[in-house]
Amino acid sequence: MFYHFYYDKEKLLNMKKKYILGILLTVFSVSTFAQQDAQFLLFPWATPYYNAGAIGEQSNTLCFTGIFRQQYAGWKDTYVPTNSTDGTQLINTSPQQIYLSLESYLRKLHGGIGVTFIKDKIGFFNNVGVKLGYSFKLRIPTGTLGIGLQVQMLSQKLDNSYFMPIQQGDALLNSFTKDESWLDLDFSFGLFYKADRWNAGIGMTQIAEKIRLSGDKNSYQMSRNMYIHGGYTWVLPWDPSWEIIPQALIKTDLATAQFDLMVLARYNGILWGGLSYRIQDAVSVLFGARPFYNSSNNYLKGLEMGLGYSFTTSKLGYQKHRSYGDFEIVLRYCFDIYKEEVFSGYGSTRSIYKNQY
Repeated sequence: MFYHFYYDKEKLLNMKKKYILGILLTVFSVSTFAQQDAQFLLFPWATPYYNAGAIGEQSNTLCFTGIFRQQYAGWKDTYVPTNSTDGTQLINTSPQQIYLSLESYLRKLHGGIGVTFIKDKIGFFNNVGVKLGYSFKLRIPTGTLGIGLQVQMLSQKLDNSYFMPIQQGDALLNSFTKDESWLDLDFSFGLFYKADRWNAGIGMTQIAEKIRLSGDKNSYQMSRNMYIHGGYTWVLPWDPSWEIIPQALIKTDLATAQFDLMVLARYNGILWGGLSYRIQDAVSVLFGARPFYNSSNNYLKGLEMGLGYSFTTSKLGYQKHRSYGDFEIVLRYCFDIYKEEVFSGYGSTRSIYKNQY
């Protein structure tokens, strides 16, 4: 009886080890052939990228936003040229992102429309995407709820010029004889609630994951991502010219998660600065200004610019030819596209108190 029990237990342990090994291999394989969305230090300025419900969140305005990000600046990889006697060389493979968006609130559509362009260079990949979206604005007594949907076209290109095997004869490596490219179609969905002093949202990108229009249908699929975010504006009671704005963003592919925490201080609506922390990755300092915020000129007051620098806190920044930080620049310009309504004379109260949505 004892021998029989011991045998079953050992067999169970062996089966358990095999299952765990199988799961780890599966997860590793999925992560190897799936890519994530681009990430931004100044994420509050790129909200429509990861939450379609935030499109047109600034009512009655037309907004242009541009973000440039140089991630892990100084990162270099080793490259061995073919038929070279010079030995190894170093090439710059630090990631780089460019984000451009145009969004506007339109009264006749009862919501906002927006176009987003993204260029994400990471390693040997160059991803270029365009998103077109609409967010319906539902007005409720305490705020506004945006319900948005985006359609995305994404072109992925893999630069194989550096895939040079040191030892010849590997069939897999030898198959990379030219640049590979893919064209994907996908969708994003989001909910964004905005009240007077706080906001919160949840969005999901790459919902379909595997709608491939051209290229190898079994390689380098995009990964489905979920974003949970929120922020609050606290006006100091003893000095209303100062505002403290904490914000948070949680990113997950439903297997792993990443957290961004940010605290900004804004003075008179003009100058702002603060700190940001991305867990196990970076600590950042932020500065920015809206120089014409108090101007009476409608076409100047909507100009805003900002700068962020991140100190790499992971092991990626501890070695030679590794990261010495991230740089990010944001430029936003918004202006009102509707004139302020002035009521005079006599008229129906229905016209005077009409719902702008």
